[in-house]
Amino acid sequence: MDMSIRSRVRDHVMQRLQMKGDTGEMSDDDPLFSSGRLDSLDAVETIMFVEMEYGLVFSEIDFDLTRLDSIRAITDLVARERRPSSRDKTANLDGAGHRAA
Repeated sequence: MDMSIRSRVRDHVMQRLQMKGDTGEMSDDDPLFSSGRLDSLDAVETIMFVEMEYGLVFSEIDFDLTRLDSIRAITDLVARERRPSSRDKTANLDGAGHRAA
């Protein structure tokens, strides 16, 4: 499991839970949506987060909500389907827009 992806996904999920007053423990395999801890609005927010952060296009992948139902599932989905995002494309450029050495 990519720990940097996992960490960012975990942060996102924990923020969504905290907004609902849910401060309980969370393992990487705990169900998020099927347990009712997160709802359909959280699903939309999570999809937008994954699309923006990792360049996934959910309309182009075989998607169902079970692929977002845990931190591990989201991390695995990103690792399998990831495309460079605009942030990734510019991360290695210098101030003039040239590839950094």
